[in-house]
Amino acid sequence: MNVTTELLQLLSEVGYMACFRGDSERAQIIMDGVDAVGKEQVPIKMGLAITKIYSGDLDNAVSILRDDVLQNEPGHMSAKCFLGIALNLKGNQDEANTLFEEVAVKGNEDEKSIANVYLSN
Repeated sequence: MNVTTELLQLLSEVGYMACFRGDSERAQIIMDGVDAVGKEQVPIKMGLAITKIYSGDLDNAVSILRDDVLQNEPGHMSAKCFLGIALNLKGNQDEANTLFEEVAVKGNEDEKSIANVYLSN
């Protein structure tokens, strides 16, 4: 089966929409399918991790972000930001704050904004 990048992007967007509408079960099914055919692409792994966070599957989100995304792209600030969020939700504030401090310095404006909100709490 030949899956185009455009199809993967469209399916990922559908997965995000399901996630943000509160249907984490469908979001997981969609993103797991995208991940299965996406051949280890970082944007797909990010989407999968985000849906894992929203569905409360924090251990798998942390694993994806650490072992897949950051292993391949150690400077990926969005991955560090979402890893910080997942760790924060798990109660690992010290490790999360270390990541947020780095993102607050090196991230883009959106990433910095998110990191600073977590650092101020």
